[in-house]
Amino acid sequence: MVYSHNILLVLALSLALLHLSHTQDQEPGNNPDDYVNAHSCIRKVLELPPLTWDAELAKVAQAYADKRKDCQMVHSDRCGENMASGPLLNGSYAVQMWVDQRREYDYDANKCKEKMCGGYTQVVWKESQRVGCGRSQCDDGSSWMVVCNYDPPGNIVGQKPY
Repeated sequence: MVYSHNILLVLALSLALLHLSHTQDQEPGNNPDDYVNAHSCIRKVLELPPLTWDAELAKVAQAYADKRKDCQMVHSDRCGENMASGPLLNGSYAVQMWVDQRREYDYDANKCKEKMCGGYTQVVWKESQRVGCGRSQCDDGSSWMVVCNYDPPGNIVGQKPY
């Protein structure tokens, strides 16, 4: 059962990346559809409802990404926020970084194993319906900060994501 879920996950993510590589509206991996599609792959595998893009959440996320041009991973006061930074980082890769935290999440115990997994649990939080993201180049000139905000927010202590 776990093996078939992993195969489905790999296939879904591969299809998403193929789709993202053909985006022409903006830099690949950074338009609203790219963010939503990257989130939707894992959510579909887990039979969770898809997220929709929220322009207001995106404005807030972009403002905070612009504020974090120092590339420090310091969360804002908002609940339901994921952050990632790194060289050549686009939105699709940031979402993939959060999804990759899946292996650190113990569903039965509802906790992270040894490393962070809160990015993953927010991506798959069943009650979250909307997402908005922003991306800004860091002061070092080579790294990028990606911020996504979710509504309703997830990662509520004592509750499982799905």
